[in-house]
Amino acid sequence: MTQSTEKVFQMIDAALKTDPSATEDAEGVYQFNLTGDDGGTYQMIIESDSARAVKGEEKEPDCTLEITADDYKRMVAGTLNPTEAFMGGQLTIDGDMGMAMKLQTVLNTFSF
Repeated sequence: MTQSTEKVFQMIDAALKTDPSATEDAEGVYQFNLTGDDGGTYQMIIESDSARAVKGEEKEPDCTLEITADDYKRMVAGTLNPTEAFMGGQLTIDGDMGMAMKLQTVLNTFSF
């Protein structure tokens, strides 16, 4: 995926607003600390009545994921399996592991 990280999160934000059913059972605040070139801090905020993806920190995260920006884009594109990335040390997760597993289901509903 050659788009910038910010563009990817804009696409995720649009998808979350277009298909809110994709976020069922995944309520919470997910923070992504992306390292390397084109990195940054982003959050996916999934509430009972809305879902959005934003740059920066708006709320206290329930689950924090740290990965390189390049690996994150590969994960969203479906070319890097999140479970394998976690087991291989490319992805670290702090906080609610169950939420992280639900996030994989949400991301799998998008086709970027």
